[in-house]
This record gives sequence, C-alpha cells and structure tokens, in this order.
Amino acid sequence: METSAQLKLQLKELRLFSVIENLEKRIKQAIEDKESYLDFLAGLVQDEIDRRKFEKRQRRLHQACFKRLKYLKEFDFSFNPDINRQQIKSFETCDFIKKHENIIICGATGVGKTHIAKGIGIEACNRGYNVIFTRVFKMLEEIHSAKADATVSKKIKKYNKPDLLILDDWGFRPFPDHLLDILNEVISERYESGSVIITSNRNITKWNELFSEKVIASALLDRIFHRCHKIIIKGKSYRTGAK
Repeated sequence: METSAQLKLQLKELRLFSVIENLEKRIKQAIEDKESYLDFLAGLVQDEIDRRKFEKRQRRLHQACFKRLKYLKEFDFSFNPDINRQQIKSFETCDFIKKHENIIICGATGVGKTHIAKGIGIEACNRGYNVIFTRVFKMLEEIHSAKADATVSKKIKKYNKPDLLILDDWGFRPFPDHLLDILNEVISERYESGSVIITSNRNITKWNELFSEKVIASALLDRIFHRCHKIIIKGKSYRTGAK
C-alpha cells in the first residue's frame, strides 16, 4: 500500500493524471489478459496521450469563442439541396488552412452561413489548429478601443496569431473610416500567413460599397479574394422555414 500511495504521489507530481485514474484498471486488465510489461506500459502511455489531446482540443474550442457549438454533422443539407455539400465537407480536411486560403460564405439571413463557418472552425480545432470566431465589428471596435491604453498592437496580434480567423456578419453595415485602417492591417498581416472565413448577407459584387476609401478597399479585397473559395447560398431561411 505504501508503494502504491507513493507511486500515485509521484505520478501526480509529474501531472500524469490519466495514469493515476487508469492504473488499477490497467493492472487488472494486464493480469487477466496476461499482458507483457511493455504492453501494460504502452496502454498507460496511450491513456495519457489521449487525455492530453482531449484537453488541448477543449482548450482550443474555448479560446475560439464559439459560444454555441455548431457541428457540420448537424447541418440539415436536405432543407436546401442547392447547397454544395461536397464542397463544404471538403473543408473538413482543413487543407485550405495549410495553403493559407480563404473562404467566403454569402447568402440571405438564416440560410446557415454561421453554422457552416462554425462547423469548419470546430473541425479545425479538432485537427490541432488555433481558431478565433468573432463578429467583424466586435473585433474592429475592440482593437480601436485599445488605442486608449496603447494596447492596439497586442489586440491586432490576438487576431493575427490564430491559424484561422472567422469573421461573422461582414457587410451588415458599411465600415466607417476610423475602422477601415484596422481592418486593412488585420487582413494584410494575415495575407499568406493565415486563413480567414467570412460570412456575409451582402452580395460579393457589392462589397466595394462598404468602403468610402476606394484605394484601401481595393487592396484589402484583392488580398481576401486571392486564393479564395466562394460559397453562395440561395434559398429560404431555416428560421422562417422551421415555423
């Protein structure tokens, strides 16, 4: 008993919590199955690896700020059969992140744009990528407010650091001039170094109307559209259709 108690204290000091939790079960299993010492040790090590992977995934999901999780497997493609299911499912591989490509999801209110964006983002978290989900104006106003305490660079770094940045509600209203420079800096910094998913209920052909400064807008949009996948969703709203 003293040896067992001492071992558990040592395992706790090493932060091998899964080994502590599964030790007795693994010992019993090893005796019943007549496992070798090596197989017994391999089982304990795998338990610890699985625990750490799970905790890292949970940490990434928390840091992504999804609030409510929306999985692609829960998306009702049958409600709107015109949606290109194969195209959307192909993003689950996250190859677009490896290639620093962007995704634009456009459509009317309630067609499932945010659900799809979150679903792709969650799969990215599952595959080890860091993600941030935010409404675009929330991000811009947070960065702009940081000018008061001179932490602007820190805030911009927050949104440039993740492998995938998801900007929700793009085009909900025009971008004011005092936020345009911030948006341009975020997009410019992420260009060829990270991926962006944008959801918008405004037609892509009218995005230039969102900016008063056409020169900056042209450069900004050019970076977004370069190596970009476009998902255009037509059809009725899930919200009104469910009533």
